Amino acid sequence: MEAKIPAYISIPSITLSTDYVTEGSASSNITDAWVFVNDDLVGVYELPAKFPVLKEGNSSVKIFAGIRDNGIAASRVRYLLYDAHLEQVNLVVGDTVEIMANVRYNAGVKFSWMEDFDGATNSFIYNAASDTIFNKQSVVKKEGLYSGQIYLEDEMDFFEATSIPFTTLPMGGTLYLEMDFMTNENLAIGVYLDDQQYAHITINTSEDWKKIYINLEDAIRNNTKASEVKIFIGMKEENEVVFKTNHPEAYIDNVKLVHY
Repeated sequence: MEAKIPAYISIPSITLSTDYVTEGSASSNITDAWVFVNDDLVGVYELPAKFPVLKEGNSSVKIFAGIRDNGIAASRVRYLLYDAHLEQVNLVVGDTVEIMANVRYNAGVKFSWMEDFDGATNSFIYNAASDTIFNKQSVVKKEGLYSGQIYLEDEMDFFEATSIPFTTLPMGGTLYLEMDFMTNENLAIGVYLDDQQYAHITINTSEDWKKIYINLEDAIRNNTKASEVKIFIGMKEENEVVFKTNHPEAYIDNVKLVHY
């Protein structure tokens, strides 16, 4: 049997658009495209992507954004808080259709916490034992006016900042902490459930700004009876954990706690 000649779809990237006032920065790290043609899943493709489609004529293409859950390359998931890019295209055998995909947050998404360090003050609370606080500075920044800097001088070995307490987060539903970061030491991210601390993931060093989506659903599912949740960001040298540098330094921007 003679092989059928396909049409092709090209997706160079998927961008995010936001209402900055209500949804914060449009910073994103969308790595994959989940593609449906006429409501049939044709595949999940790493971006930039070009792939064959055994369909012809006027077709509905729906593209969902895929991310690396917790920044892990092997944990590639569809990001359920973004809506789909929808486009009608004419698929012609042997030809390529290019789609410039753009997505937004779904209408039902709630933004319980946003911190971009551009306000007069920031919304972090500091552990009483923390050696320092976030320094709001404008030299190294992802975007906007400022970012938050963690800097540990000689003899400093501990930093920890938390969010305000949250009492209405979904205890078991989709819940993500998004943020941009750059750091020369590993960062610990996790939650306090009432007074009990749970370390969730370790963010590895990066010399460039990176966007990460931290899935907190499982972190709070273990204790659904907790009356309040706080998110923490920490850096600590103790026991076998030794800093790699003489002056640990990290930059944070565009923090968001998002959920349904």
